[in-house]
Amino acid sequence: MRNAQCVIRNLLVVVIFMLLSSSAQAGIAIQDNRATADYWVGKNKKGEEVFVATVDLERLNLQIMQKSANTIVDLAKYPDKVYTQWIKNKITATMTIGNFQNAEVPKYFKNGAALTEFSYNQAKKNCGLEVVPAASEVRYALTIDRTNLRLLPEEEGWFTDKDDTHYDQLQATVLDPCEPLAVLIDSQDNKFVFVESRAYAGWIKTSELAFTDKTTWLKYVAPKNYLTVIASRKTIPHGKAFYQMGGKVLLRANDLQKDGSWAIYMPTLDANGTIIEQGLNIPNDNGVVKGALACSENNLIRQAFRFLGEGYGWGGLEKNVDCSSFVQDVYRSVGIELPRDANRQEKVMTHSISLKNMTREQRLEIIKKSKPGALLFSQNHVMMYLGTDNDGEPLVIHSISSYYTFDNDQPAKHYVRKVLVSDLHFRGSDKNEIIDNLTSVGNF
Repeated sequence: MRNAQCVIRNLLVVVIFMLLSSSAQAGIAIQDNRATADYWVGKNKKGEEVFVATVDLERLNLQIMQKSANTIVDLAKYPDKVYTQWIKNKITATMTIGNFQNAEVPKYFKNGAALTEFSYNQAKKNCGLEVVPAASEVRYALTIDRTNLRLLPEEEGWFTDKDDTHYDQLQATVLDPCEPLAVLIDSQDNKFVFVESRAYAGWIKTSELAFTDKTTWLKYVAPKNYLTVIASRKTIPHGKAFYQMGGKVLLRANDLQKDGSWAIYMPTLDANGTIIEQGLNIPNDNGVVKGALACSENNLIRQAFRFLGEGYGWGGLEKNVDCSSFVQDVYRSVGIELPRDANRQEKVMTHSISLKNMTREQRLEIIKKSKPGALLFSQNHVMMYLGTDNDGEPLVIHSISSYYTFDNDQPAKHYVRKVLVSDLHFRGSDKNEIIDNLTSVGNF
């Protein structure tokens, strides 16, 4: 009898734990009709109005570039030759993002073991800062598939926990296929090259690039006829090249073909690693659009919800998006080119209202007056504002890694790792609700 009671008691403990865990998850994720694009589009009667006309996008993107502190690069004006200090500055700035310019070995794990001083110094030495040439002719390349951009020329991941596989501290971002790159220098082991893309600099494996001449490269830098991927993810063609929302595909013909398909270029490699512009046809489906979508609030909402339920991907790992790549991809699908990281995105918003040193009531007043599609920023996080629900509660959609709950001041970290809809009351490690940690709200 006592054994039976123990079994029942243990089962009750398991059930209670599962219910509490489920409650913690449900406490942040909205799961009713408010977690649908139709709900928010239906509430936003003026949301189809274009707030940036197509003819004005070039000027807006130029303004964003000018405010981005050189983190968005005008590749069309990139110099043909770069010199020692230019290269060193670029490499050092990239190392600084991960604090890898420091001499002290970070407390990371590589292949499940503590990162050694030898491994750390070898990775930094591979950058070749001590042997940068006096001058380097810029080379031109395109990515041939979804490609990792690294903070150091090292393929193995560095993690804060020996069992972690998700949060690689060397990961800068991911680039879609056909991304044009200015190639500055080779790593010392010749396995990586240091590159500048339109929105990030870093190291890429040489084997994942197709090198080409400048004339061909410029077609991809400033395409006149192209498709934009508007699905959250799309493989073109037939399982070969993986794109996420906002990726651009160069067109071979201005109009649809007679069979209703689009004629595109897909870069691939010859035996010498040189580009071959393969001509392919892809269906005219709801995963692509010619040019970009109309720049409207409701299109931002629709695009954001295309990611709903998909996984969180630190730096774009695991074919997913983190908070800043999520909003970057959504905005890029309507033609607006944002920087990559949340702190950089916050600095380039055309209309920005600081929320620092405000009461909660003041914050709520400003947020509730914001446009759907506006971005809400806190330290190291960004969310897209949807509007207020029928009860007047402001809700957001975002790609979130985790949040905290507290029991008698004891923190419990809950990994969500999803794109979801939530209110602004979930907590961080400092016990504050996110609404009290917001730094600004911005839009265009």
